[in-house]
Amino acid sequence: MSNHKACLYLVMCTILFACSKKQFAPLPDSVPKEPLGIYDCDPSIPEYIRGSFNTLSICFNSIASANDTFNNAYYRDTSIHLDHINLIRKNLKKTMSCQLHFINPDLRDKKLPYVLPHAQPGYNEYAEIILTNPDKLWANNIDEDYIGSTYKGFSITITDTTGGYLSGTFTGEAITKHGKKVDIEDGNFYVHIINVNKN
Repeated sequence: MSNHKACLYLVMCTILFACSKKQFAPLPDSVPKEPLGIYDCDPSIPEYIRGSFNTLSICFNSIASANDTFNNAYYRDTSIHLDHINLIRKNLKKTMSCQLHFINPDLRDKKLPYVLPHAQPGYNEYAEIILTNPDKLWANNIDEDYIGSTYKGFSITITDTTGGYLSGTFTGEAITKHGKKVDIEDGNFYVHIINVNKN
């Protein structure tokens, strides 16, 4: 019996010593960071479109070509009734893109915040969001876009245009032609636009 008690005492001391050693072990100098993934922002690029899409946080802030104004342009030409803003960015791995389009915003004459939809829209004045290629996340083998419009279920606000940088927020939903839906929350953007105006 005494041998049994001695063994039990030895086991308890060993466990106590092991726990004490673990508890007071020094912490590592730094915790290794996870490598950037497909949903993260590229920290070297200050501009972005980001939000929560079906509860998954995704940042779009890369562009295909730095010289391509199509991705961040304000086109205006009254002779052909053109008034259109493009804000387009891709995710870090360039497997998806998010496009924000403002059609007939006449932004130069609007007071901020500029909210769509609003009570007295001008002719064909709306905005839309297009998510391309997110089917790898939310669907199976369906290669089509999710589209949301301020005509139904989507809202967007431009809060500032200082220095040609458009910033604002968006929320709502985007749907495919077959009814697959993405719920969008906490959307926000900060993109520089280039005036490509003919008047």
